[in-house]
Amino acid sequence: MHHIRRLENPVLSQVIHQQWKFSKICFALIVQSFLLLVICQLLFRARLGRFTDLIFLSEALLVLIVAPYLVCSGLNKHFAPLLSTDLQLSRMRPRWVWLIVILGSQIYTFCFLGLAALLFTILIPSISKITHLEVVQLHLVFGIYIIVAASAGGLCWRIFRHELFATEATYLGWSLLIGGVFLLAPLERYLENLQPIIPPFLHLNPLSAVCHLLEFDVFRTPHLYELTPIPSYLVVYPSWYIVCIWQILIGICCVALSWWNRV
Repeated sequence: MHHIRRLENPVLSQVIHQQWKFSKICFALIVQSFLLLVICQLLFRARLGRFTDLIFLSEALLVLIVAPYLVCSGLNKHFAPLLSTDLQLSRMRPRWVWLIVILGSQIYTFCFLGLAALLFTILIPSISKITHLEVVQLHLVFGIYIIVAASAGGLCWRIFRHELFATEATYLGWSLLIGGVFLLAPLERYLENLQPIIPPFLHLNPLSAVCHLLEFDVFRTPHLYELTPIPSYLVVYPSWYIVCIWQILIGICCVALSWWNRV
């Protein structure tokens, strides 16, 4: 136990204190702002909706992209030297040590989220019908997504023990959850009615919460209308808090599997 405590203190120091530097935070905010603009511009060029709606859709995608990379990078940096023996790896097992690395690696993402929440709460309601409450709720959802995406990245790193492979595996998982609705098109050839199986795809899709809060049907936009059979059915987006509950359950499962002895 004494050795574990000596391990925990350096982890806490390296993950949080070394990242809490003004220059690093400013650089991270600039990079994430640039990525947000790039994603938003791509979605706008694809004509997926109004610019104000696409800003929040882009912010959700940004969170799901950045959080896994940061956590895999942090885990690789702090725990890779301990992988030489199984005994040393077992000393990573204390729960709050693992969570310190997962949450501490997201300092830059939470800083960006806080700044975006402040700016968008002031600016967006003045140029659109989106209310201040909806902006706050959206950023609450994004905060949950940061933790869930980091947990998923932590599980993938635990499995692959490699920063690049773990990040790519996490991206693949999110791609399946987000793009799973496009797999319905081939199924339509074999099933007469897809109505019963569409809701699970929407409940597990993290972007459904954004669409519900903004009352924005992304699948009935011109570019996506023919790529998925969803517009052909009477479909109601699940409430944003239900989608968040599913995401939280995914995060809990990822953390539980990360602590499992066989992983």
